[in-house]
Amino acid sequence: MIDPETGGRTEGGPYGALPPFRRRLSTLFFLYLVQGLPYGFFISVLPLFLREAGWSRTAIGFYSLLGLPWILKPLWAPLVDRFALPALGRRKSWILPCVLISSVLALLMGTQEPQPAGSLTLLLVIVFGINLFAATQDIAVDGLAVDVLSEKERGPGNAAQVVGFKVGMLLTGGILLAFSTQLGWKGICTAMAIVGLFVLLIASRYPESDSASTGADASPKMMEILRSLVLLASRPGLPVALLLIATYKMGEAGVDAMYRLFLLDGGMDAPAIGILCGTWGLGFSLAGSMVGGWIGQNRGRLKSLFWVGILRAGPLVLIAILPFLKQPLSLGIVYPVTLAEHFCGGMITPVMFAFMMDLCDRRVGATHYTALAAVEVVGKMSVSTLSGLLADRIGYGGLFSLGAGISLVWPLLVWWAVKRRV
Repeated sequence: MIDPETGGRTEGGPYGALPPFRRRLSTLFFLYLVQGLPYGFFISVLPLFLREAGWSRTAIGFYSLLGLPWILKPLWAPLVDRFALPALGRRKSWILPCVLISSVLALLMGTQEPQPAGSLTLLLVIVFGINLFAATQDIAVDGLAVDVLSEKERGPGNAAQVVGFKVGMLLTGGILLAFSTQLGWKGICTAMAIVGLFVLLIASRYPESDSASTGADASPKMMEILRSLVLLASRPGLPVALLLIATYKMGEAGVDAMYRLFLLDGGMDAPAIGILCGTWGLGFSLAGSMVGGWIGQNRGRLKSLFWVGILRAGPLVLIAILPFLKQPLSLGIVYPVTLAEHFCGGMITPVMFAFMMDLCDRRVGATHYTALAAVEVVGKMSVSTLSGLLADRIGYGGLFSLGAGISLVWPLLVWWAVKRRV
């Protein structure tokens, strides 16, 4: 593989010659951007609209179960690795239909604004459908990333992944939410669909079918995929690696799930929260992810995770103190603490994703990476699902303290893994 900085074509990928590194990087960026749109909507826009419609924190917390497709996607990931339409390309055969259907569902969701005492049945079905197709798209896009990135390229490649995802979150959970008064629920959903169709056009022009047509059969047989999973499961040190993957975002997820509601209940209005968390916060998160992408180029990824994990725990400890201060909080306190948490949280993600990619067999990258990513989602969802219930039972202060405690312990697990030479 040649140096990505040259921007030249890469030889020796799993399917022969690849497009220039910058072309691959920009395509991955936009594909992850479109996946970030619904995520930003579901964690930022939907909870605030539900809260303003009178729904309890416990109910809002349990709505995260609609994200189950992100946990269950390993069940159909082998199908994404195995089946494709040669005319489109191995990964585009799944990416293009998923982006299109998600955009159509976003338009339909615009007709289902939450109302006080109204039925949420159809809205929740649509939300589940968008999660299902977004999760399936994620399998294919992750597989594409494993296919086209060399070991040296995984740092910046995963930075493009995380930054793209968070730009998508920024569009919905930040910019669109900040203008929610003018746009309304329907306008936000329509904007999501328009961006999705734009990315669909970009993805359709990526020459995957040309690169995949060289060399051997691009699609492994199902038994080969299943055997690769057995080999992955039997790899020495994998249980420790899975523990790190499952727990690295647990504390952060518990805090983030209720932090916006904490600010809302503390007197900040939805547009102001959108500007803080969805615009400035995501901007700092993007900056952190770019720094993390640079750190992720280091092959000693576990040691990098240890130091980044220590930095990430600091702002979470400060957030745990906020509920015990006199309310309403001064913006001079809320802004620096919130932005520091976003920056450090963004920094750790590309390093972890590069570590996960190192564990994958590129021949069946979609299946392997999806299985590892599902472990990560299980860890996050196990806390975020119960976050509303915990906030009702032990208060925001108790919940945030629990999240900070988990994040303080996690670097110790990483150091233990370093000593075990995982």
